[in-house]
Amino acid sequence: MAKKQKAVKDSSITMDNLLGFARVGARAAQAKENIPTGHFDLDFGIHYGTLPGKANLDEMADYDPSKPLGLPTGRVVEIYGPPTCGKSSLAYRVLGFAQQMGHQALLIDTEHSFMENLAELNGVDIDKLLYSDLFDPDDPDKNYCAEDVLDKVCEACVAGVKVIVIDSVANLVPKERMEKSANNIMVARLARCLADNFGKVAHYVAKYNSLLILINHIRKKVGVMFGNDEDSPGGFMLKHNLSVRIKMTLRSAADSLVFIEDKDGNPWLVGRRSGAIIEKNRMGRPLLDPATGKRITLEIPIYYEPYFPNINEIIFDMGRKLKIISVRKNVYTWGKIKVEGKTEFIDKITVKEEIPKLLDEIKKKAKENSVLLPPELIKVQLDKNQKKEIKINDESEDETNVT
Repeated sequence: MAKKQKAVKDSSITMDNLLGFARVGARAAQAKENIPTGHFDLDFGIHYGTLPGKANLDEMADYDPSKPLGLPTGRVVEIYGPPTCGKSSLAYRVLGFAQQMGHQALLIDTEHSFMENLAELNGVDIDKLLYSDLFDPDDPDKNYCAEDVLDKVCEACVAGVKVIVIDSVANLVPKERMEKSANNIMVARLARCLADNFGKVAHYVAKYNSLLILINHIRKKVGVMFGNDEDSPGGFMLKHNLSVRIKMTLRSAADSLVFIEDKDGNPWLVGRRSGAIIEKNRMGRPLLDPATGKRITLEIPIYYEPYFPNINEIIFDMGRKLKIISVRKNVYTWGKIKVEGKTEFIDKITVKEEIPKLLDEIKKKAKENSVLLPPELIKVQLDKNQKKEIKINDESEDETNVT
């Protein structure tokens, strides 16, 4: 009997100690907040693992347009892809939305490639953005290495910074590499550095409910003869700590580049169309094509100046998001207008010149429900977006360095 009582007492003490380490119920593990990207299909796909196209939002019990969808806080997200595909532009949009939500945002520019006009175009308030280019004006001899950057990320989380962007991971320089000459060969030094330190960073991000966005490049695996030979710097430890991994892709130049005529009638590049694939998503189901079982590639517009060739589609998406436009069996309804098919619906309201009226209704309802608008709808001047695109029959690769 005494042994049994002692065992019960020891069990009680052990459980009391365990409750200091663990909590009853795992709801705290879910994202406490989402920061939008401003692309409704992408935000919806991350959260629900499906596209909003034919979904009846009125019948989705957990859907609330006043609650932002997008990238989850308390998690690590990677955006990677080839040059000029729009990685930085997508990150700028998240920074801009974080600022609109009243949060502090930090950009760590390891590539020294920050473009103010591109950031402002994507909704960033430059004057309020925390920015680091790894130079210390008070100490010119100070060199911030990869280890220092990771420590600063932890400090930023403790300080309450909500969104932190590292642009890019591939350009981080480990301390050992920085202190050695160029002829010293150090294989996988960055991957080993991240393997040693990134678990700590992910812990701080989760504990203080920040969002860490890593922009990364694509590398080719040596010796791969069959299958996918693409990889990204940072090693396996980095990939394991990701909750969302988005791959940006390029389409052929002729299909992706958007030109309009300037005042002299010459072609003027104003944007491009890139693709986005949700390769890893621990916040929802995989976004797959039910017909093929392959991952769906979403079209993401990239802007170089405030001209938005797809503005009608953005207005349509916001109308769907706010439940102004409803759908049933692929028939879209807004007021007295009923049309089967998304493209046909957009064409109908465009021909009937109902776009400005729909935009006014969207802005009114968004204000009433405290819903954030994407930067395009804030900056757009509809009368300036009626110019027709110019088709350029050029199959060569685009050489612009805007990302």
